[in-house]
Amino acid sequence: MFLRTRQPKLLGWLAYALMMAGLVVGLSRCGATPTVSKPETAQPTVEHPERINPGKRMPMPVGDIPGWRQVFADDFNGRTLDDSKWRLYSGQPGGDPAGWFDRGHITVSNGMLVISAYRDPHDYNRWATGGLSSSVGLVQTYGKYLVRFRLDPGIGVGHALLLMPANNAWPPEVDFSEDNGSGRSRTLATLHFGTHDTHWAAGLPVNTTQWHTLGVEWTPGKLQYTIDGRIWETMWGNVVPSIPMVLDMQTEAWPCSGTWGQCPNSSTPSVVRMYVDWVVAYARAGAAS
Repeated sequence: MFLRTRQPKLLGWLAYALMMAGLVVGLSRCGATPTVSKPETAQPTVEHPERINPGKRMPMPVGDIPGWRQVFADDFNGRTLDDSKWRLYSGQPGGDPAGWFDRGHITVSNGMLVISAYRDPHDYNRWATGGLSSSVGLVQTYGKYLVRFRLDPGIGVGHALLLMPANNAWPPEVDFSEDNGSGRSRTLATLHFGTHDTHWAAGLPVNTTQWHTLGVEWTPGKLQYTIDGRIWETMWGNVVPSIPMVLDMQTEAWPCSGTWGQCPNSSTPSVVRMYVDWVVAYARAGAAS
């Protein structure tokens, strides 16, 4: 979604804004006026109205599961971030003049990773947030990824859980949960591909202030997005990445114009946090290490 260490996603933000406008006036996202560009063989982008029940903190999965071999896990039980697994972002996010990544905004406490967004005097009183990448601990082609997390309410502070190319040559990009800071009532899954950043996106109504496990199963030619153990969307075809990628997690504050995001306003709390209970990742059973 969002140094996130890559180029800007301005086209994606504009496309999302158009999509939202279409929904307000009752237009179908898969009708005659599509707002998301997809390959000709792509299935329509749809909303999924099924009720998602609130969750709670739960133990981290340990060990292999059918079809998958666990290759990465972090339950954040220490006092500091494990730098053998994670690299921290710093500096200006690509395409977001209002954002700033500060390493000090990522902490570990009470068995959780906490990413805090707030106006930081050390960062010229701008809204600073945090982000991190598994580039030092996990790089692989194909895999299954699960993140159990929740967010504070906070207009103008969005989040992203995503896969990015290990060589930082963007696109492709696979966002398996992201929002634009306009609220916590839905999340997006977005596949970015092609030299002009074409998008294939789907929206899921869900309260992300409650604990949920969002994830993606990435296999040759297919992406299956999951929530709390069930698949809610599938994307497929030769636009699915087939290169080594890393897992990134971040929050980000947005400007008031020029991107898809909504900026903080008078209702935004002074501190907006993202809490990550645990992260696990798997390789396909039988795949080479």
